[in-house]
Amino acid sequence: MTIKVSCGICGKNYKAPDKAAGKRLRCKECGETIKVPEPEPEYDEDDFTSMLDDAVELESKSKSIPRVARKPMVKAEKYQGDEDGPETRKKENNYTQDLTQTFLFLLDPANLFTFVMIWILLCCKDVILPFAGIFGMLGQLIILGWYSNYRFSIIYEAASGTRELPDLSPEEGFFIPMLQWIATWILVHFPAYLYLAVVLFSGIANLDEGGMFGIALDGLSEILPVFHFGVFVFLYCAGLFFWPILALCIAVGGFGTIFRIDLMVVTIFRTPVIYLFTASAVFLTAVLQVIVMIAARQAGIGAMIAVMTLVLYLEFVTLRMIGHYYHHFKKRFAWNWG
Repeated sequence: MTIKVSCGICGKNYKAPDKAAGKRLRCKECGETIKVPEPEPEYDEDDFTSMLDDAVELESKSKSIPRVARKPMVKAEKYQGDEDGPETRKKENNYTQDLTQTFLFLLDPANLFTFVMIWILLCCKDVILPFAGIFGMLGQLIILGWYSNYRFSIIYEAASGTRELPDLSPEEGFFIPMLQWIATWILVHFPAYLYLAVVLFSGIANLDEGGMFGIALDGLSEILPVFHFGVFVFLYCAGLFFWPILALCIAVGGFGTIFRIDLMVVTIFRTPVIYLFTASAVFLTAVLQVIVMIAARQAGIGAMIAVMTLVLYLEFVTLRMIGHYYHHFKKRFAWNWG
């Protein structure tokens, strides 16, 4: 005699031997764990009416309870009758497919709507609010703080395997995420700017060429000797190379993880190729941002708005790539956050 059992998630029907009663098996369709019930007693024909009444009652209850549709995450193996059910094997993550979806994320209407809303907010911050005095400055800080939190949320959601952009509602406030975002860039670029400060205060730099305003990135080549400018660029690029792992630590593990530089370095050495690929995307995005922003300042507001669209798209793609890096290769990481 066999016991009939069905999956409560996808409805797949199975048959199990009597000795499997009380044990668990894994659904081949959705990976849900199913407990094998005790065999039902055989009924006589006289009990047919009561059985029919019970079936009608169960059917009415099942229709009143909504079922959650879950995406299959595991592949079931043949049931062996063990106590804990069959061993399951996770499907291999397809990094290439997720990477392709990342570049095409705007094809999803929900993602497109979220992208447009954020684009409008950032346009207000950079185009309208600068002319609103102190209230405009306050509005800029609020939007910057919210967007800093949203950037970390993009990394976190991609690290968890979600293909949709996060919700627009903030969960961790405004001020602290903004400080954390700024802190990541200060930490990775501290060696470069420390070296720049030493060069400037030692009198090596020629400030007469550009004055203090020449300290901007696009004017350093005019005030620094070639060697010192090259060292500064090298340290600056090294900071860009290290930034993805630092931002990932804060987004997934919390701000306290920035002190575990040893684990970050070990993780980079365990995933050299994929990390270099991710860091290169961050580097190219940062370089493009500097180039287009310099050009936009000379081309007017219209060009600046168009450039903001491109920069925002590239930033979203880069942040999601950082999250995918953890999602697909976290078994090689020197830590485990789930």
